[in-house]
Order: sequence, then C-alpha cells, then structure tokens
Amino acid sequence: MKHILSSVKLLIVISVFLACYSCNQLPSHDQLTEEIVVDPALDSLFIWLNKNNMFNGAVAIKKEGKLLLKKGYGFANYHRNDRFQPSTSMEIASVSKQFTATAIALLIQEGKIGLEDTVKKYLGEDFPYEGVTIKNLVTHTSGIPDYEDYFKSNWDTTKIATNADIVRYFKTEKPGGLLPGQYYHYSNSGYILLAEIVEAVSGETLDTFLNNQIFSVANMKQSGFYHRDSIWNIQGYAPAYMIGGKECHYSKPEHLPKKNYYRFLSGRFGSGRQSSSVDDLIKWDSILYTDEILTERGRALAYTIYPPEKDSSDYGFGWHIYHLKNLGKVVYHTGSWAGNQSYIKRYIDQKSVIVLLNNTHSPYMKEVRSILDDYLEGKPLRRPRVRAVEQLKRDICNLNLHNLKEWKLEHPGMIWDTVQLKQLLTFYDSYGDENKKAIILSFWNVKS
Repeated sequence: MKHILSSVKLLIVISVFLACYSCNQLPSHDQLTEEIVVDPALDSLFIWLNKNNMFNGAVAIKKEGKLLLKKGYGFANYHRNDRFQPSTSMEIASVSKQFTATAIALLIQEGKIGLEDTVKKYLGEDFPYEGVTIKNLVTHTSGIPDYEDYFKSNWDTTKIATNADIVRYFKTEKPGGLLPGQYYHYSNSGYILLAEIVEAVSGETLDTFLNNQIFSVANMKQSGFYHRDSIWNIQGYAPAYMIGGKECHYSKPEHLPKKNYYRFLSGRFGSGRQSSSVDDLIKWDSILYTDEILTERGRALAYTIYPPEKDSSDYGFGWHIYHLKNLGKVVYHTGSWAGNQSYIKRYIDQKSVIVLLNNTHSPYMKEVRSILDDYLEGKPLRRPRVRAVEQLKRDICNLNLHNLKEWKLEHPGMIWDTVQLKQLLTFYDSYGDENKKAIILSFWNVKS
C-alpha cells in the first residue's frame, strides 16, 4: 500500500511539473529579479520618462564594466497589472537578427558552412535567385525583395504565416530583385532565409538551435520564442500595446485598423520574434567578451563591415558598426514590431552597454536612445520635451471645447508640430469624428 501511495505521489509531482513546463510560464519574479540603482540621476530620468508616458519597460546600463542601472518601470501587462522588471521577457523584434547571425557564425566557426556558399546549396536548386550567398543574406546585400507587402495583400489572414510559407512564396512567385552584392537594402527576407539555412545544416529549427547553442550556454533563462496568441497571459512576460486613436487607450496592436498583420505574420522567425529580458541581454553582452560562444575569429567575423560593390554600409553580422575617436568600436541594433521596441548598444573597447526594452510603442524612443548614448559619451543627461500630438492622442477622448484652455495650461512647454497635427486631423476625419476634429481646429486654426 505504501508503495502504491508513493507511486501515486510521484505521478502527481511529475504531472504538475509537466503542466508547468508546457504552459510556457517563465520563472517567477521573486526568484529572478534584482533591481540595481548605482546612478540615481539615471533612475530619476526613467521615473520621469515613465510618469510622462515616454518609456514603459526595463533598462540596463553599464559603463566601463560597472552596472549603473538595471530596473523596470511601469507595467509589463496592463490586463494582469504585472510590473515591469529586469527579468521580464518581451519580443525584441530586429535585435533578434544578431542571434540569427551568431547562429550562422557558429556554423562557419565549426566548418559546416562557408560565408561565400550560395543559398541554393542549402535551400535547393529551385531557389530562384542566382549567385546569392550567405554573406549577402547576413549583410542585407542579397537584392531579394521583401515579402511583407505581398502577404499583407494576398495572405489568408485567418492563418499564421510561417517561414516555410515565405520560402514557398519566393520559389513560386519569384518576385524580381536586384543583383546580389551591389547595394545595401535592409532585408527581413534575408534573415528568414538564414533561419532556414540553420535548420538545413544543423537539423534543428532556429529556436531549438539558439536554445542549445546560446541561451543555455549563457544562462539566458527568459529568452525564447512564443506563439503570439499565448503571450497575453504568461506570467513574467510583457506583451506590447499601442495607443488606439479612436479609444485613447492601449490596445492589442492587431486589433487596430489595418494592423491585423501583426498576428498573421507572427509565425516567422530569424528576422524577429525572439523574446528576451534585460537580465538576459546583459548576460549576452558579457559572454560576447569570452570564447564560450564565439571565438576571437567568430567575433571578428561578426564585428566586420561588409560593404556592397556600389553602395555604402555599416552592417556586419546582425550589428550596425562604427568607431568613435575616443571610445573605439561601437556595435548596436534597434528593433520595432507590434508595439515592441528594443535597443542594445555595446561600446566594445570600453565594456559599456545600453539595453532598452519598451512595450508601448513610444514615439520618444529615438530621443531616449540619443540621451543615453550622449551620457555614456560624457555629456549631461537631459529630458525630452512633451509632444503635443502625442499628449492629445491620450487625452482627447476626455476633452471638449470647454476644457481645452485648462488642458493646455496643465501641459506647458509642449512641442507643437503642425505636420503631425494635420496627420492627426486627417485620421479623425477618416472616422468622421467631428468632436475631435473641432478640438484640433479650435486650437490651431488648421484648415482641413
């Protein structure tokens, strides 16, 4: 009887473990989160940015190897009221490309593929683009056109498009492109094809390969790939949001007008879709100074610019690259997709790094990046000015012709951009929203 009870208990434990493992639940914040504030000025800046709806996410900043800030600000999930923390995972969009490129670098490092190998060698003779090499795909010089416009116009939006569907499109439709190696043209298509090459060579899909060869090695526990429909209820995960112009509040991006492609194009990877956390990206930065993943030769491969024959470029293996006179080599990448915004910038010779993850499609992200770049390069911190149009998008649902003056007094010093204002007016006009149109016209006498 005791043996039977012990067996039952064991089965229960195993069942619970498997249920937790299969539910895509990330490790709990209590076990993982450590917020670090060494530089109060940086912390004060991000508290202010969050309060003014300019930043919502997590940040980590190192200067000369010393961690100055690692902290979350705002909400990771507005429906669950989960707070953003350094361990919070979210989709990093095109920052994913450096991981895809590293997978290629690993295969080159192991002698399994060559940089000048043709794509046909791995994707078949029916691949229609002659002379395109792996180097062309990695460095955005393949000349292969983008796939998104075709899928937005022709795809069955009830289905999720995958890499296989995109490869099939190129092989059957054979859209025209440019000669390979001639010009730089940023290409999501190229990185999807790279993911397929990784699978063809290694026998593992890109997500499995990255997990085995990078995430596990670097102890990146919050990194991986998720089905889009599942991300809204995962503990420790930050789905992204965008402001709905009609409702003035955060909405699921795919529910906004003409944005349903955020869902039906969510099945592809290589060019994007990877999720990670600030904690993990700091680990990623650190391990790239060692030989644990890429050897010195592999790192040299990654941080070299490969310019095309008739154009200029600053691109290496998933990194934009440049040099600063006093600070040496700098590599970086940005990402933006479905409300997710990401940024990693590494001052390699200085061992300094900036990591930013934001999940609210902030129009201030470019300025925030610039502020932090300047700070690590010796300039004082500054604060962005509030943009009137962005504030209006949030507040206009509660405004009328009687409280406009009071609203304007509550937001002094805003930047007024008449071009953006007219665009907003056109947007409201397309929905026949006379109240919002009247509010804009009464403020600035803009002609519709």
